[in-house]
Amino acid sequence: MMSKARILPFTLLLALSLAAQASAQSQSPDLTVTAPTDGAMIQGASVAINFQVSGIKLVKTNVPLSEAGKHPEANHPGEGHLHITVDLQPLVVWEKSEPYMVNNLAPGDHQVMVEIAQNDHSSLSPPVMREIHFKTELPLPATGSGAGSSLSPGFLLLALPLLLLLGGLALRRRASVSGADHP
Repeated sequence: MMSKARILPFTLLLALSLAAQASAQSQSPDLTVTAPTDGAMIQGASVAINFQVSGIKLVKTNVPLSEAGKHPEANHPGEGHLHITVDLQPLVVWEKSEPYMVNNLAPGDHQVMVEIAQNDHSSLSPPVMREIHFKTELPLPATGSGAGSSLSPGFLLLALPLLLLLGGLALRRRASVSGADHP
């Protein structure tokens, strides 16, 4: 039978081990895409992909994308970068905490996928990926009063008869000038 003096250190060691495991699990990498939100309607052809990561430090990788997964020695716990794809186009490797800007989007449905990757571009286990769907549309032209607004309908109603009158006078003058040249 074990004495109480021997059980206490064993119990403390077991408790510390379990606490360390729980701490490691609570620090597992997490990713949140804060914008655009899933199902959002974006006005214009540009969108900023905003995100938050936790449990991992975003760092630049020296492993070429063409050698993804072939250099596990480059991986370090708590380090990685993001893989961003928009509409399944070429992958972007992003190690910055700033938003990633996407420009020249055609109007319509779009898909963005953001994944936390290890230094050798391999996925985490389990993978940490977010997929967002959004739409873009061209902005409507500005209306109403204010600087840069188009001509008001009242102005056009006044200007149209004047333009027609001037146009008619110009045609008469042309006709009279061309008639004077020919007897």
